[in-house]
Amino acid sequence: MDSLLAAETTAFQRSLNDRIRQIWTRAKWPPLITVVSKNLAAVDTATVKADKAVQIDNASDLLDVFSIYTKNPFSDNTAQEVEFSLIDGYIVCPKDTSVSTIFVVGSQVPANDYGTGTTSIPQFMERMLLAYALADYYRAEGQNDKALAEEQRAEEYFQQELERFERLESQNKIKIRVYPNYYTNLLVHQTVI
Repeated sequence: MDSLLAAETTAFQRSLNDRIRQIWTRAKWPPLITVVSKNLAAVDTATVKADKAVQIDNASDLLDVFSIYTKNPFSDNTAQEVEFSLIDGYIVCPKDTSVSTIFVVGSQVPANDYGTGTTSIPQFMERMLLAYALADYYRAEGQNDKALAEEQRAEEYFQQELERFERLESQNKIKIRVYPNYYTNLLVHQTVI
């Protein structure tokens, strides 16, 4: 392939960044899950007034919030889940929350720009990104039928990766088997008159 022109390089980088953010937020990907500790404090702004809150918008270590605990749930089995609300870029906990430090389970923050020097794209996203990049290229060339086919291929890759992660997660759960009772008639009391 010939080298890309400056405008093509910029368009490719923009496409790559848009698509990776789209994939990043579509599911709770296990490789992207992180636990971040945050200190609660009183907040008094024009939009949020709370006794126990912490600002998370523009956080460099947290993108999405999935759940909140009193301790790290992956290292301490006594961790208790804490109720919370997301209001105007703040995590707001009930005022009767007994802890001052919370552990937020969420997703990692993607890189600002995957086009210049950042090569840490998660491996499970590579096939999806390639298909999406081809779709964007075909669409820019006016080949909408080929673009649609590549987007469908990217969705298939997405479903395959999601099923793989769900299968891995289900292997960690304890399964209890219940066997049918073959002697049900012994438990039935019959009265003969």
